[in-house]
Amino acid sequence: MKNLKKTIGLLTLTGVLFTSCMDEKKSNNSEELTDSEMNQNTNVEQELKSKTSSTDKMLATNSNDLNSKSNTLTTRSGAVVNRTLNTKVNAMQISGWDAFNTLSVEMKKLEGTDFATKSAAIPNLEATIATLQSTRPDWMKTEEITEDIEDVQKEYKEYIEEQNGKDKRNVRNLEELNEAYDDLVEEVNETFDEYVTINRKANEEFREEMEDDGDIDDAREEYNEEIKKLNKVADDKK
Repeated sequence: MKNLKKTIGLLTLTGVLFTSCMDEKKSNNSEELTDSEMNQNTNVEQELKSKTSSTDKMLATNSNDLNSKSNTLTTRSGAVVNRTLNTKVNAMQISGWDAFNTLSVEMKKLEGTDFATKSAAIPNLEATIATLQSTRPDWMKTEEITEDIEDVQKEYKEYIEEQNGKDKRNVRNLEELNEAYDDLVEEVNETFDEYVTINRKANEEFREEMEDDGDIDDAREEYNEEIKKLNKVADDKK
């Protein structure tokens, strides 16, 4: 009887120890799995951050806000360009286009001045207006901008040729030059915004693909598919 009790007690103790070991092993496995999952998640996050960071160098980024629109973009060649504001005269500036930037500043300076002041200043813009085409960056070479530049040059030429004529004609020619310049600024803005839209869409496609499965190749493919549309913007490159 005592032997039976000892045997039962030994079996019970063995069972408890076995169960305890199993529970401890299960707990350890659970902890190991959790650590593994955590490490995996950390690796994915680091991979996403790393890949996104390196790719962001060739994607558009946002700069100072102007009318709630982005003012920084990346061209198809990978060059980063900016649209800024000359705060002294509130003149728009486009990085890499010297003649446009100079004309923009000078035209802004003349806003609100009298006719005599404008008449004295306009002839000094000859070299600037003449080089609008030659200094224009490739990514701004659209048919619409080409036409607007030609209009500015045409109206400027008419003003210079007739500036010693009747005052009424001079005022009209100056108004038409201003209108041609305003049309050019509007088209430059619209072209810039078109690039921004394409950049933003490509950037979104890349991030969504990375967040979905972290596959950099798929993300790159999605990005490149969207960014190809940049090639269609500058349709007047020769």
